[in-house]
Amino acid sequence: MGRSCCAKPAVRIIEVAKFEAGIVGLEQAFWNVVRMGIEDDSRLREELLSAIRALDNYVSRSGESHYKEALLKKFRIFHAAPHRTQFPPRREAVLNSKRSDVKVCYGHLA
Repeated sequence: MGRSCCAKPAVRIIEVAKFEAGIVGLEQAFWNVVRMGIEDDSRLREELLSAIRALDNYVSRSGESHYKEALLKKFRIFHAAPHRTQFPPRREAVLNSKRSDVKVCYGHLA
C-alpha cells in the first residue's frame, strides 16, 4: 500500500484489558518508536503511550497501564514482522464520527 501526502489516518482496533479500543495512527506511532531504537521495555511502554497521545488519542490516567501493556504486545508483533509495510488484506469501514478523514481497519496488527 503506497503512502501519499494526503493519506487518511487509519484507526487500528486493538484489545485493551478485554475491550476493543480504536487508535488513530497506530502504525505511524510504532514507526516513530522504532526509529528511537529503544530496547528497555519500561521505556518502550512510556514512549508508545506518548506516541499515540501525540496523535490525538485519548487515554485516561486510570487506563494507562492497560494501554501500555496492549501497545507493547502489538508493538512486538509489528517490530517482528519481516516486511512491516506489507500486511495481510484487511477489512475497512468508515468510522461513524465527525472526523470524516478516519477509516477503521481490522486485521493489520492481529
